[in-house]
Amino acid sequence: MTPSRIELTTLGHRIRHHRLEKRLTLDELGALVGVAGSQLSLIENGKREPKLTLLQAIAEATDTTVGDLIS
Repeated sequence: MTPSRIELTTLGHRIRHHRLEKRLTLDELGALVGVAGSQLSLIENGKREPKLTLLQAIAEATDTTVGDLIS
């Protein structure tokens, strides 16, 4: 089942919250997780669904868990 637009938007907001809490720019977080900042922007704005491996990398880089990001 594909996540709804609201779920992707909520996920994006949570990722942005944790990124900003760590005082990271999109490009800085992108460098840590191996994707372009522009790709993270699409995820944060709910326009792209991240793969689980990317979510795990984002969670690790922002000192949180995948569960916190998706719950």
